[in-house]
Amino acid sequence: MESTNLKEYLTNASYAKAFLAPNTSDQELMSRAKERLVENGIQQDRIEINYDMQQLSTGDIYISYDPPDLVVRVVYEKRPSGMVKMKSVATIKL
Repeated sequence: MESTNLKEYLTNASYAKAFLAPNTSDQELMSRAKERLVENGIQQDRIEINYDMQQLSTGDIYISYDPPDLVVRVVYEKRPSGMVKMKSVATIKL
């Protein structure tokens, strides 16, 4: 999915949480990541540093850091067992 499609998705999914799981303690990198996410249409107040995938719901966004990029995934199913299924929808260059 291209960035424009990501922006379109975010417009239609105004309820979606955005979990940023950067897997690093580098504050500069996390700040840059948040800036890039905002540039790509994710509202800053919806971005939270969180690794607990059990708090995700269908339609939420999970962003991980896979050097040198951010990988954006959308939760398409959360099973009663707690299993979370996601699909990659965008890659954002840092």
